[in-house]
Amino acid sequence: FYRYEWDSDKETIRNKALKKIGFPCFVKSANLGSSVGISKVNSETELNAAIDDSCKYSNRILIEKAVSNPREVEISVLGHENPIASLPGEILPHREFYDYTAKYLEEGTGLIAPAQIDEHLTNKLRVLAVETFKALDCSGMARVDFLIDGDTEELFISEINTIPGFTQISMYPKLWEITGITFPELITKLFDFAIHRKNDEMKLKTDIKETV
Repeated sequence: FYRYEWDSDKETIRNKALKKIGFPCFVKSANLGSSVGISKVNSETELNAAIDDSCKYSNRILIEKAVSNPREVEISVLGHENPIASLPGEILPHREFYDYTAKYLEEGTGLIAPAQIDEHLTNKLRVLAVETFKALDCSGMARVDFLIDGDTEELFISEINTIPGFTQISMYPKLWEITGITFPELITKLFDFAIHRKNDEMKLKTDIKETV
């Protein structure tokens, strides 16, 4: 929903959220990253405050049902026409969820790479990461983030980051390193994919000439 809808009719928005989603849930600014403008909500009182906070950052607000006992898993994807997926890594935040403070202001967030999950689930995640990459017409690189329901192992795509962190200590290259592609090799592959894509684009027609 939009901020102006909340400003003009809070009761309708609140009732829809209670009926369709319930608690616990997450209130999010719809077009930001780094967990800015995100709050976990456990009651109707918290819901109002969370929406007001998200409205400070965005004109569009999203409310989602919280995943039970979630595990946060990330996969790196690489390629142009035939993308491939890395082994998964798991984030272990020391807070209730991986919020802005946990990402940038606190030390101690853990990373397990590769994630301690069975082969079947690993393969399922890797396939879904590639399918997500292709469905959004991505090229070069992206990191696909998942939530795994701790009770049912149901998978949820949390987000896709098409400009992931790319220092030598960032998650994206770390996942490729454990998969068997070194940092220098990764950079070379990205250059190759960029050249390939540009060559493909140059073959396309860019104008229409009338024929007689």
